[in-house]
Amino acid sequence: MCWPYQKYVLIEELPRGWKIPKFSKFGEETNESTAEHIAHYLTEVGDITNNENFKMKYFPSSLTKNAFTWLTTLPSQSIFTWSQLEKAFHEQFYVGQSKISLKDLASVRCKMSESIDDFLNRF
Repeated sequence: MCWPYQKYVLIEELPRGWKIPKFSKFGEETNESTAEHIAHYLTEVGDITNNENFKMKYFPSSLTKNAFTWLTTLPSQSIFTWSQLEKAFHEQFYVGQSKISLKDLASVRCKMSESIDDFLNRF
């Protein structure tokens, strides 16, 4: 299998005594947001979150189905940093808020102590 990481990421060895945890899984069919998944993943990774290579190396273990396939189809050696991987993940799977209905929009009111400018800035 071809990974999008640099080779040095893949050969990085775990610290002595550290075991790979069972990660929560993310796939397009889940209701979890990308931000929630990243937060859960970093919590599950635990003590090695300060090591970018480990964060990248074990991230595929937290993906399933379409999300895992997406990662494996990124160009070989195209990801250099955790932040680049995280950004690509958000860009691929982020789902914004659902659209507001006309009924909801019509029910929006200015608060008692709110100026017109403040009211408009909320939107």
